[in-house]
Amino acid sequence: MKNVYQLKITIMDIEPLIWRRLIIPSNITFFKLHKIIQAAFGWQDYHLFAFKLDDCVVDIPDPEFDDMYEVPEKNARRVKIDEYMIAGTSFIYQYDFGDNWEHEVIVEKITEAEEDEHYPVCTDGERHRPPEDVGGTGGYESFLEAISDKNHEEYSDMLAWAEKDTDGRKFDPEYFYINEVNRALIKIKR
Repeated sequence: MKNVYQLKITIMDIEPLIWRRLIIPSNITFFKLHKIIQAAFGWQDYHLFAFKLDDCVVDIPDPEFDDMYEVPEKNARRVKIDEYMIAGTSFIYQYDFGDNWEHEVIVEKITEAEEDEHYPVCTDGERHRPPEDVGGTGGYESFLEAISDKNHEEYSDMLAWAEKDTDGRKFDPEYFYINEVNRALIKIKR
């Protein structure tokens, strides 16, 4: 029977925490893990990404960004996650080099896959991720300030702008619906 990895993924430098607990299959590439994280948080996957590990960076190599790292760079479409999935270890997943959303990925445990279970699956989490292109943690704080005060001059504009990230719902930073996350994860091809 194959192993699965239980990960806790938390967007760094935001309080209260925005996180997801996922169980993912073994023998997948880092590119597939990228797709899983995108789906779990509802990111729209139109920015660059990188996994920052102790001895290398795993991303989609781009000649425009050669010599960006001081450690070897590996191709996310080719490198499998298994040798890096050690219980108790952590690494960084960075999405959107402009807004610089860094996610701490903790490998909580390794278990055997359940026979009738579909992986990946989200088992827990909290809060909605920041809107795409909000301007990093500082921009997100300003955004939250604007949408929390109906008298703020940017209240309506910010809420309307954020609808691109909420499928038309009013942005609620506390929103987390596990069934919605798992529906997105099911769409990821095995």
